[in-house]
Amino acid sequence: MSPFIKDGDWVTVAPKNGSSPRFGDVVAFFQSGTKKLSIHRVIGKKGTFRFIKGDNTSQLDGLIPEMNILGYVTKVEREGKRIHLGFGPERLFVALFSRGGILSSLLGSICKIMKPLRSQRG
Repeated sequence: MSPFIKDGDWVTVAPKNGSSPRFGDVVAFFQSGTKKLSIHRVIGKKGTFRFIKGDNTSQLDGLIPEMNILGYVTKVEREGKRIHLGFGPERLFVALFSRGGILSSLLGSICKIMKPLRSQRG
């Protein structure tokens, strides 16, 4: 889920409480078959199943039954600071770009542009 969630981040997950995950929501779920717990973004739906995918990967997790979804990521903290990017209204664009398979290349281009700017600040 990088860069929105990185290794070492603290993630808060709230239970679904009967609500259905929507396009762009970041959810915690058990992967079918392996029962591995993952956190990825909802990029589509088909009946009671959700298409779920990590933001920085080209592979789809597949159709995940809604009953495998435990809850929503409501808060991400990195080094004591709250991370907001990717979890507000822009989550819809992130999901759209991820579904189209262009998010990882878009993020790579942005990082290349930002790297020289960050080194100039330091």
